[in-house]
Amino acid sequence: MYFSIEPKTKRSDLFGMNYQLDLLKKYLLDRDTRIIIIKGLRRTGKTSLLNVALNEVGTESVKIDVREAPFYDRKEFIISLIKKIKERDSGLIKKIIKNIAGVKFEYKEVSIELIFNKEENINLFFSSLNSELKRENKEIILAFDEAQLLKAIDFDYFLASIFDNYKNIKLLLTGSEIGLLDNLLGKLNYKAPLFGRAYLEIEIEKIKEEGVKEFLEEGFKQINKKIDFEELREVIENLDGIIGWATYYGWFRYKGFSHQKALEKVKEEGKVIIKKELENFLLNRKAKIRYLKLINYIAKGHNAWDLLKQAFRKEGIDISDSQLNLYLRKLINFGFIEKLSEKYFISDPLLSIVR
Repeated sequence: MYFSIEPKTKRSDLFGMNYQLDLLKKYLLDRDTRIIIIKGLRRTGKTSLLNVALNEVGTESVKIDVREAPFYDRKEFIISLIKKIKERDSGLIKKIIKNIAGVKFEYKEVSIELIFNKEENINLFFSSLNSELKRENKEIILAFDEAQLLKAIDFDYFLASIFDNYKNIKLLLTGSEIGLLDNLLGKLNYKAPLFGRAYLEIEIEKIKEEGVKEFLEEGFKQINKKIDFEELREVIENLDGIIGWATYYGWFRYKGFSHQKALEKVKEEGKVIIKKELENFLLNRKAKIRYLKLINYIAKGHNAWDLLKQAFRKEGIDISDSQLNLYLRKLINFGFIEKLSEKYFISDPLLSIVR
């Protein structure tokens, strides 16, 4: 069902992504492709695309939602990754871990933490895993959802090591904070660990007005309801091309809410989510007020660089060209605004109502 609010796992529930799905599957099945990137703004369907592709290719895979893992500590994160791999409960993984331990031990979580407290055992695990996969002519896909968060623990060094040394381990990374994901990948930074490593990229864009209309009409058919033209227009006007919010609206209608109540609920709950995302971004930033003003100016239509400079000046705020460029770049990197044809736009329409 299009209006189910959890990330999708079946192609039939995935709207308008057949091309991206087939392309992603092609990349996943290509032995020469070692790193694959899925990028796009928040709530545009990256996780759903990832899930469906992993289900359809049939290759052994492990997925980690980085937001739910200990991404504040490199060793703890790698140990959590090894635990996830172990959860596949294959005889191969059990054999590798027992060989590394060197003694008989109970196959429990505490044992994993003790074994892999040593860096050399971590390296030995992935080396042994790759060797066994090579021997069996198999691959494993390690998928990291919201991978840009891993830059903070220098996880790019580990990813570069996987790329360079373990040819039977494929990496799949998604990211909504596109500038940060580019930093992790070492774009334009020859000193970065992943600089120069070849990867293939799939970008998920917001759906256009006609796409939102088709999504809603088809979704309403699935739940045996109708949506009239005025309701369609209002949803498109308020929620733009963010399919996550359109899905949320459809789900509320499926649960019996009226059009107006469903739209209000999406705005109300979406505002809470976005406010939290913005608060996390602003945490410990000295220029917090300036970032908020900048978002407010752009939301009001001051979307050209000179208009933004002028808006600050009118409020008596002295801001240099370099500072304004920095603030804009940070907001773009974290996915709060977009730059299109030298103009700046709020990425998510619900951000405009956050105060």
